[in-house]
Amino acid sequence: MAFSKLTKIILWVVAGISLIVVLFFYIGPKTVADYDALVDQVDDALSGVDLTPVAPLPVIDTTLIDSAAIAENIAAVQKAEEERLAAPVVTETPETSVKDVTSGWEYLLYFRTDIALMWAYVLILITLIAAITFPLIAVISNPKALIRLLIVLAGFAVMVVVSYLLASDTAMEIIGYDGTGNSDPGTLKMVDTVLFLTYMLFGLAFGSILYAIISKAFK
Repeated sequence: MAFSKLTKIILWVVAGISLIVVLFFYIGPKTVADYDALVDQVDDALSGVDLTPVAPLPVIDTTLIDSAAIAENIAAVQKAEEERLAAPVVTETPETSVKDVTSGWEYLLYFRTDIALMWAYVLILITLIAAITFPLIAVISNPKALIRLLIVLAGFAVMVVVSYLLASDTAMEIIGYDGTGNSDPGTLKMVDTVLFLTYMLFGLAFGSILYAIISKAFK
């Protein structure tokens, strides 16, 4: 009983935090006058200062008459431009941080995507822990559940093997498609296996629904 209450509390806490994170992500930017201007302000403050010396570019001399001299002048201008573009850019890293140019709320808004991603990772971790912990608790409290679990896993393994045996690695004829994505036998075999497995699972789900309806009708 205590464990059940603790589980409910954890679920309510997780659901509440998730709701807050979602609302903060979508509604938070509307609490400032101009969120895009805020982002641009922070990015400008954090961007490095270009310290690359700018050398004057030669210009095309329009007073030249000789074709050879004109071609040589144009080639010199193009070479200087290529050297300028190929030169490494030297930047000075600013000492300012996001906290220096934002308030507390603006700081959170600037990192709202990172906050949402971090909470998503936490949810994935909680899901993995729950997926491992609850079956173990069920098995410890009821050893017969382990037998049922093993039967289900064995049945699923049989379905995977049968799907793999039924799958084909023959390339499909797709009209208008000449790419190489239809030529790898391993990929074709795997895709066909997943398709057969999907069909089987759909058939089992549909059959279980029919069985439930028919059994209730005769009770």
